[in-house]
Amino acid sequence: MFQADTVHPATPVPTGPDAESATGGGLPGPQPPEDARSGELYFQRCRWCRSAVFRRLLCPVCAASDLAWERSAGTGVVRHVSVVGRSTGRPRAIAIVDMDEGFWLSARIATTQPDAVGVGTAVALPADSPADPRQPVFRICPPPHDSW
Repeated sequence: MFQADTVHPATPVPTGPDAESATGGGLPGPQPPEDARSGELYFQRCRWCRSAVFRRLLCPVCAASDLAWERSAGTGVVRHVSVVGRSTGRPRAIAIVDMDEGFWLSARIATTQPDAVGVGTAVALPADSPADPRQPVFRICPPPHDSW
């Protein structure tokens, strides 16, 4: 028979000024390694099925929670793009970027002509990229030069 006095109290949830430090800086979800510098992008790889994911608690393929942090090369291709902020006079391109490691993320594309960004455009994370973990800022890669 169940005894009420054997139930353990729930762990209290931190509130107030201590809540931000207790939850990892105020950003939801897992945080990249402490030594990450600006201009570096980290993702997670599942240790069971080797799937690459971006800021997840569980692997979307096998539901494992054993995810390891890896540094991304910072290059990818635009899968979808939208130009937002036209009414404010400062249009900017927001894109879904398929990274070379196999994961995708939402990012801003830094360009003077947001309408020039299209599906299939190669992008890269510059070394001087701001350290905003919520939305990385990519630049368009120059087209490859012909060797002739």
